[in-house]
Amino acid sequence: MTINRRRAPSSLISRAKKLDGHVNEDDFADLIGGETLGGTQKSDVRDSNGLLHSVKSGKKWQVFLYGYDRISKSKSLKVLKPCLDAFSINSDDYFTDRIRCIEYKESYVSKHGRVKAKLLSNSEVSRALGKNLYIQSKEDLAKSTSLVCNALQDKMFLREFLMEALFNNQEVDFLSIRDDTYLKDKKFRVFEREEVIEILSQKLEPAVSQAGKVPEDYNVASQKTLLCYKKENGKNKNIVEIEIRNDSSTHYRQVRFNMYSRDTLHLLLMELEKKPTRLINESVIAYGRALNKFPKK
Repeated sequence: MTINRRRAPSSLISRAKKLDGHVNEDDFADLIGGETLGGTQKSDVRDSNGLLHSVKSGKKWQVFLYGYDRISKSKSLKVLKPCLDAFSINSDDYFTDRIRCIEYKESYVSKHGRVKAKLLSNSEVSRALGKNLYIQSKEDLAKSTSLVCNALQDKMFLREFLMEALFNNQEVDFLSIRDDTYLKDKKFRVFEREEVIEILSQKLEPAVSQAGKVPEDYNVASQKTLLCYKKENGKNKNIVEIEIRNDSSTHYRQVRFNMYSRDTLHLLLMELEKKPTRLINESVIAYGRALNKFPKK
C-alpha cells in the first residue's frame, strides 16, 4: 500500500516559487537602484543607502525553514525546540509507525466507509495499534504547541520572537512586499522593521490549530501554532502558521514559519493609513517610518 500524505508543495512547485522570488528581488533592486544579495540570509536586496530589504511576493510566504540546530541556538525561536523534541530522533522509526497508522485507518475506511471512520476515536485507534511513535509524536506535539502558545501570550516575548523570525533580530531594515494579493497592483510596498514589529506584536494573538478531519489519518488538535488578528466582523484570521515539517528523512524535524500576504498587507496598511506615504517611483511606495530611511533612486 502506498501512503501519500504530502502537505508540502512538490519540489517542482517549490523550485518555481523560488525562481519567481529571485526575479521579484531583481525587479525590486532595479527599481530602487540597489543590488540583489545571494545566499540564504534574511536580506534579499541592499539599497543605495546600504540598508537591507527582505522582499516578499505571492500569496503565502515561507519566512523560514529551520532545522534542529538552528532552532536550538536561536535567541527566541528556541521556544519551538520542544515541538521538535516531540518526534523521534530516528526518522525511520517514525515513518514506519506512520505507515502502520495510516494503513490501519485506510483499511477501516475501506471496510466501514468514511462516515463511520470519522466516528472512530483516537483512543480506539491507539488501543488497536499499541505502541506507535507516529501517534505518540502527535500527542506530544499537541502538548508542546500549547506551551508555545502560552509563551507567546507575553507581548514582549512575542515582539522578540517576531523580530528574530522576520528580521533575524536586527539584520534587516525593511519588509518590502510586492502586492499580488491585497490591492493586486503589483507595486512594492515598503515598511520599516520596528514599525512592522510594533503593529504585529500589538495586533496578533497566539492560538493553536484545530484537529483535522481526514478519516484516513490520526487527527489531533494543536499541531500548529497560529498567530491571528481580529477582523472587522469579529472573527479571528490566521496571519502566521508555524508547523513541524516531517515530509521525508531529508526534511524531518524542521520548523516551517508561513505567513499570508493579503492579511499581512491588510493589517499593516490599515494601521498606517493615517501615516504619510511617499511614492518612490511608479512601482514602489514607502509607508510610515520608511519614508525617512528609504532612498530616492
